[in-house]
Amino acid sequence: MVNKKYSEKYNMQTFNAAWLQKIRDFIATADVISCDVFDTLIHRKTRKPTDIFELVSEQIIHENAFPRDEHLIVSFPTIRVYAEQKARDDAFIRYKHWEVSIKDIYDAFQEITNCSDEIRHYLLEKERYWELQLTYPNPIMLNILNEALNNGKKIILCSDMYSAANIIQNRIEHAGYPKNLPIIVSCENSCSKHDGKLFSILKKKFPYETKIVHIGDNVHADVNMAQKNDIPSLHFSYKEDIDRIFLSHIASTEENLVNSLSHGIARYLLIQNEGRNVHDLWYLSGISVFGPLFVGYFLWLINNLKKNTFSKILFLARDGYFFHKMYQKWAKQLDLNTPSEYAYVSRGTLLYPSLSDMNWDRLWYQFGGKKNKSLKEICEKIGLPTGLYLKKATECNIFDVNQEFESNSSLLHKFFVSLGPDILNESKKKRDIVSKYLRKFIPDHDNVALCDIGWAGNIQGSMSRILRTSGDTTKLEGFYFGTFPWSEMNASIYDTFHGYLVNGDNIQDYNDILLNGGVELLEFATMAPHGTTLGYRETETDINPILETSTDDQRMQKLSSAIQSGAWDFANAIMEILPVLGEEEFITRSWADSFIDFVSYPSIHEARTFGVVTHSDAPGATCNRTHLISTPRSSDEEDIEYAEKRSFWKYGFETLYKERRK
Repeated sequence: MVNKKYSEKYNMQTFNAAWLQKIRDFIATADVISCDVFDTLIHRKTRKPTDIFELVSEQIIHENAFPRDEHLIVSFPTIRVYAEQKARDDAFIRYKHWEVSIKDIYDAFQEITNCSDEIRHYLLEKERYWELQLTYPNPIMLNILNEALNNGKKIILCSDMYSAANIIQNRIEHAGYPKNLPIIVSCENSCSKHDGKLFSILKKKFPYETKIVHIGDNVHADVNMAQKNDIPSLHFSYKEDIDRIFLSHIASTEENLVNSLSHGIARYLLIQNEGRNVHDLWYLSGISVFGPLFVGYFLWLINNLKKNTFSKILFLARDGYFFHKMYQKWAKQLDLNTPSEYAYVSRGTLLYPSLSDMNWDRLWYQFGGKKNKSLKEICEKIGLPTGLYLKKATECNIFDVNQEFESNSSLLHKFFVSLGPDILNESKKKRDIVSKYLRKFIPDHDNVALCDIGWAGNIQGSMSRILRTSGDTTKLEGFYFGTFPWSEMNASIYDTFHGYLVNGDNIQDYNDILLNGGVELLEFATMAPHGTTLGYRETETDINPILETSTDDQRMQKLSSAIQSGAWDFANAIMEILPVLGEEEFITRSWADSFIDFVSYPSIHEARTFGVVTHSDAPGATCNRTHLISTPRSSDEEDIEYAEKRSFWKYGFETLYKERRK
């Protein structure tokens, strides 16, 4: 078992290398290598073996194969587990052992449910289908077995299982193992590794002096009972170690099918991609934290888009980039054919031109943030010529335009209120080119869906106000990761807002998590591989976006790309499964569980790594960025409190600088 503290510096290459060497040393002098099968040679893409039964049930319900017996199909996962236990109890009563075959289990199932032969056979067929579909090899053991055979060692498989040897043989060969490996299986020998008697059968197959070793994942059956039979054994805790070391957030989520698949797929990607040099924390968070969240949001988005008729869905830069890719690949597979486009917009380019009245809350978003700013900096960002308003600044008791203020300063408020008519006039001048750009994507008098990250609804509200100044009545319907209660300031009869995680209401737990680091982490993870939109340039034939080029922002794009690489791998793997089951059954916030746990309870390694990520301090240009976790200047309580106040990710800060307990 790998030490957790040391494992913070691990990736899958070093993890696998350690296991490979450990097993090579263990089998070095052996003549025969006995191996467990399940969770040793092969794994399933689910959290637990019995989760396969949930997939069987979901698929048959989706197919509507037995509508009159739907209650039975819904109950299949529970009854199937009970039927196996009943079959074992019956076997013990009759034969004084607990070993049963799959036929015995389904005999018990049919006795319990009185189901038809047709249903019985169909359930068994689907169980075998999913077992085969979701099986994949352990690359360490595949390597070991091939090496051992090439070195003249003999291999034999020992399994406590209700499936016959030929069925198990088919599964391991399908996973890439050599053909015709001998198998000793409990259901064909009326004994098991668990009771130790299967090892007695194993030993009798070879001369007394033969050195046999055994490898398996179960401490009692594979280690203790093997050693009790004088067979050296190695506890193969590989899967358990991966869950504990690399997948702690997703492994701790509640028991349901979404979390089972998310956990199983994340584990599969880690295990199967061991040859790729991508197993850093960024990629890992992509497959285990952000990948499930992105898939959950995407399924929710598709489900909502099907409920209405839209002329187009517009994915907005930069946070809509990844989901536009998902839409292009999977929308038609999910029976959605609405045209889509990607538009370059930002709060910085839309908010100011959209000001048709002096709404202080909207204007605040132009320069709000955690860092203090000077009047000169704010005016330059908005586009106001500071020199023209020096007299007005003096009248508002601002005597130095380079003096920095907190964003809620009463002096700033007084200054901008006094400039109301001038601000609105400048806003109108900037509006024309923005309106022309939006017109490229948004037809007049129509329904258009928007996909973006959300929060206060400022981008949609700005787009809507700009369009309406020309008399347009286009209705915009936005689908976001979340909308906070204050998104109401952008409400109108032309705008509808929907949130996946929070929907304009007070889900306090989620709101707290999002507002204390979740928003910034999510915006970082969804960052497109291009700069933010600074404005627009008109040519004779077109209007094109002006994108920022910032060295720090480009560094963040590279890290975000690694996260998205993992998230894309996760989406590809899960989307091979979900359409067969019917995506409508998977519209749930459970996809966000590992993200919520990651934000709330990061490890020290995660807080250190993600804490240095920088985030734009306010809308617009991203050159003015701040670390998600601020570093205290000293260990003094006052400095720690000040740094915490300036940190976006409060939970990460607490992990690094305050004693926390989950």
